[in-house]
Amino acid sequence: MKLATILRPACGVLLLLACTVGAVNAAETSTPVMLVATDRLAGSGYAETVLFAAPLRNGAHIGFIMNRPTRLQLSDLFPEHVPSRRVKEPVYFGGPILAEMLFSVTRGVPEGAGETLALMPGLILVVDGPTVDRVIETMPNDARYFAGLVIWQPGELAEELRAGAWEVLPADAKAVFDTNPGGMWKGLHAAPGMKRAAYVQDQPL
Repeated sequence: MKLATILRPACGVLLLLACTVGAVNAAETSTPVMLVATDRLAGSGYAETVLFAAPLRNGAHIGFIMNRPTRLQLSDLFPEHVPSRRVKEPVYFGGPILAEMLFSVTRGVPEGAGETLALMPGLILVVDGPTVDRVIETMPNDARYFAGLVIWQPGELAEELRAGAWEVLPADAKAVFDTNPGGMWKGLHAAPGMKRAAYVQDQPL
């Protein structure tokens, strides 16, 4: 069984976001960052989360929750897909957008890749089914697998930052593959260098 048909509906949505060119608010133009939930998010679905967020050219942002492993293995979701049994890490809950879809994040562009999105150096979001298949079959444990994403429309993330919902750290590709996600939030919350400042202006994806 292949996963291509499972992912195909998601690709158009993501590529539309990635490729749309619109008026970009300078306050939202940014480098990729890690967002660490503040106490203002206590009691919400984002309590004690750490998110990766990257800018898109239309002023939106795309990302995923880094520290929400589920109890499900990839082989639980796709028991007939034999290569999935080789994946050691659980599937992570990446966010509420397209939560029924599976995405992978890798350190490099898979050979013969189809639709991918370079989030930052050393971090590639794979969004199309055939390429996710290839990742599972050829590099099953050199990737992380997410169900769902987080997408901020233009203005939304800036508003959340002004409200003090997130503390901000420079993005770290290695942290996405942290083997101790349970301790990630406590380790980063109010860490040195944390700030709630607006993003530094830079070229979005």
